[in-house]
Amino acid sequence: MLYLLRVFLVALLFYLIIVVVRGLVRPKTNPAFEGDESELVSDSLTGVYFEKKKAVSVTTGGKTHYFLTTENRDAWLRRNAE
Repeated sequence: MLYLLRVFLVALLFYLIIVVVRGLVRPKTNPAFEGDESELVSDSLTGVYFEKKKAVSVTTGGKTHYFLTTENRDAWLRRNAE
């Protein structure tokens, strides 16, 4: 019985060491992926989310609306012009 307890404690200690080491060597975030380049916006017509850098945009009434395609933008403008 004492042998099983000793094996359990050694295994627990080994596990805790692994958790601590993983926390110390975890990779840092890459600053190249931060900022507006990776920001997601939603298409004002369809609600689909996509990267802001790929957006077609239009500003009306002081608010910018983003669209995945020019067709979506044109359809939204027709719908909201009425």
